[in-house]
Amino acid sequence: MSDHTGVVQQKSADKPAIEENAFDALERDFQEVLTELMGDKSLERFRAEYEKLHKALKKSYEGEKRLTQKCRELNAEIVANAAKVSTALKLSQEDQALSHLSRRR
Repeated sequence: MSDHTGVVQQKSADKPAIEENAFDALERDFQEVLTELMGDKSLERFRAEYEKLHKALKKSYEGEKRLTQKCRELNAEIVANAAKVSTALKLSQEDQALSHLSRRR
């Protein structure tokens, strides 16, 4: 969707897939499960895989936060530039109108 300036409006791109407090809860759960797995040697391979998956999730979450912030910054820049272009077009149209009037006289 775009507004009257042609700038694309973001809907859910501003919200991460996992909210900060939900991710914190996942982190606590991970630590609890990891603590339980530490004592059982028969689950060592499972624990290692669980840690890998958690690391991948954490990396993905951090990347998503970073990209979301970058999207916000770029969107703000687009809005600012759209306003400048709009102002420039308006001034150009006014100049053309004045030029056209002065040529008639």
